Amino acid sequence: MAASEPAEQYQRPYLESSVLISWIKGEAGRQWTVDHILRLAERDIFKIYTSTLTLAEVHKHRDQPKLLSNEQDERILAYFEHDFFQFIDVDRNIGEHANRLCREHGLFPNDAIHLACALRAGCDVLLSWNGRLNRVQHPHIRTEEPRMLGQAELPEMPLPQ
Repeated sequence: MAASEPAEQYQRPYLESSVLISWIKGEAGRQWTVDHILRLAERDIFKIYTSTLTLAEVHKHRDQPKLLSNEQDERILAYFEHDFFQFIDVDRNIGEHANRLCREHGLFPNDAIHLACALRAGCDVLLSWNGRLNRVQHPHIRTEEPRMLGQAELPEMPLPQ
């Protein structure tokens, strides 16, 4: 499958920090999508990959005007303890690869680190709400906004009276 072809379902998704921040903050229009992806991971449909950089970056992302509250910060760090999260360590090889990706794709360093980590993990898709990162055309991975694939789980709604 070419990097630009859509998949029926994620196989090895990489979640960049903006996705997790939007989820923990309950951002309208994004929370249900991330809930759906996380529930699939909880049901062992796939693992979720992310960088160890994400552990720090979720506290405050450059595109977000506010920091997470202490409670939100503790909740997301505790949530990362689930077995379905696979963390890719940032080491010298990742740093050098990210340096090349910055030059090749005009990325900011942290975004290039995420891309390098996703490539190391063999992910099929890097999910992000970062437009600059999502414009990257790479032959080995798709970069796109998160979306619900397959059967979506809808939240419980009260029956009409």
